[in-house]
Amino acid sequence: MNLKDINSKACMVKSKLTDYVINPYTGCSHGCNYCYADFIKRFQNIQDKWGNFVYAKTNCPEFLEKELKKNKPGTIFMSSVCDCYLPEEKEFKLTRKIFEIMVKSQYKSKFKIEILTKSSLVQRDFDLFKQLNLELGMSINQLNKKTASIIEPNASSPEERIETLTKAKAQGIKTYGFISPVLPGITDLDEVFSALKKAGVEYVWVELFNMRKSSVDRMIPIYKELFQEKLEEFMLAKENQKEWHDKIRNQARELEKKYNLPIKEVVVHGE
Repeated sequence: MNLKDINSKACMVKSKLTDYVINPYTGCSHGCNYCYADFIKRFQNIQDKWGNFVYAKTNCPEFLEKELKKNKPGTIFMSSVCDCYLPEEKEFKLTRKIFEIMVKSQYKSKFKIEILTKSSLVQRDFDLFKQLNLELGMSINQLNKKTASIIEPNASSPEERIETLTKAKAQGIKTYGFISPVLPGITDLDEVFSALKKAGVEYVWVELFNMRKSSVDRMIPIYKELFQEKLEEFMLAKENQKEWHDKIRNQARELEKKYNLPIKEVVVHGE
């Protein structure tokens, strides 16, 4: 793992995804084979293999108070191209520092905060979340621990993620589920909807697997070696993306009604 400190030029960054994003780290050590955030390597001339580097933006918190003051009200998303609770956060505590600044800021009421993570480490900061206008989301695509250890080896187990949502709900923290990515032949949408409903989330997102070349190139060998019986379904989805997109959209909307669990959006790439 290539782990190093770097300097950033800002903390809050305007985004097309939402009003602002904060990425305390560049890179991610969760090692999710399906991740498409590896595009940042191209923009930052990073040669390390995706999943094998984490650059900690150690000066990021220094900018935050001034940015909270000067920026217009809006939503801050944490995080768009990293997981702000990746394992290295235990050491660096950058995300913790960011939330401590927000809690103390006289401008915190200007902003809504949305977190998305795969890590149960997020429970460490529940004390701060309860003092902010904040929603916590956990990303989950299936419930089998063994499968998760293959496709997302360094993330918390699916069971731990569901437990984290349940605990957050019990403490009065607003929660949502991010069913992502829906993997052909692997994701059982009904099963995931059921688990999220029991965890008490207020709504869900559904994001289909992004068939960009780098992600497909990482996933096909895994299907061939470990999910051989699912490979045909994956290839059919790859070759007939519009048909597969429509199928999952329809299934998701049926489950929305079955579980009375609102879908905020079905995210589809490549259309």
